[in-house]
This record gives sequence, structure tokens and C-alpha cells, in this order.
Amino acid sequence: MAAKPVVMRLKDIVGDQQPEYCNQCGKCSSGCPSARFLDFSPRRIVIMTQLDMIEDLLKSDMIWLCAECLKCKERCPREVAPYDIIQALRNIAYKVGLTYPSGYSQYLSSISEKGLIQQPQSIRTQKGERVDRISLGLPKLQKPSSMEKIAQNLNKIMQLERR
Repeated sequence: MAAKPVVMRLKDIVGDQQPEYCNQCGKCSSGCPSARFLDFSPRRIVIMTQLDMIEDLLKSDMIWLCAECLKCKERCPREVAPYDIIQALRNIAYKVGLTYPSGYSQYLSSISEKGLIQQPQSIRTQKGERVDRISLGLPKLQKPSSMEKIAQNLNKIMQLERR
């Protein structure tokens, strides 16, 4: 049996979120925090998927710029879910052996070691005072309950990236 082409694998992974249903209304990109500051557009990713430009998307950094806020998924009136397409593209990129951006290694290491992307920081109020989670009455951040499993899986990913 021949291997499925990348586009078919994408459709298998994405499932009901059919990119061809998108009518390019722009609601996904209008609420996207990454689109405001980066050369990123969920709408562009969907149209490139519609045009079978999957290989171009996989080789670009565009699929790695998503902030994962899910606003595009919430706003889409056609239930296309650009977020799901982006996740499927990331999974395919990983499965075909493409590497992720170099900054991801630090990101993964921090999660593996601390359970967080970064340690909580104090912030400055409008009056210039420094406050932290405790002084704001917020609970101390907890590590995930299965930290060992998370660390093992992240270490496997980082090992694959070094190949």
C-alpha cells in the first residue's frame, strides 16, 4: 500500500474542520494576537491549505508563530478552525522530520525542568509599585501532576530535534 500524500494526511488529522469551507471573511485574523505583531495570518494559512501549498507551509516558520489562543477557532463562522489546521501542520512537520524553530528548545527545556515556560515575575503597577502573585492574592503556581511524564516526552522531542 502506498503512503498517503501529505494533503490527505492533513485532512485525516484535521477531520471535520474542512479548509475548503473557508470563505475568507477574515474574522480569524482580526482577533489573532500574533497577526498584530508578526508576519502571521490564520487566514493565509487556510488559503494556502486550500491551494494545496502544504509543503510551503511545512517549510516556513509561519506555522510556529501561532500563539495558541484559540481566538481563530472561536471566531470562525464556518467552523474551519485554523488552529486545528496549524496543529495538524505542526504534527506533520514533526512526523516528516522537519525541525522546529531553535527557540523551541529553550521553551521545551523550561517546561521540562520547571513545568512553566517562564517563572512568574513581579510587575509594576501604575503607581510604580512592584507586585507579585502572592501580593495580588493569587495562588502559587503548581507544577503539572505528571511532571515526570511531561519531562520524558519533551526530552524525546528534543532528542529527535538534535538528529
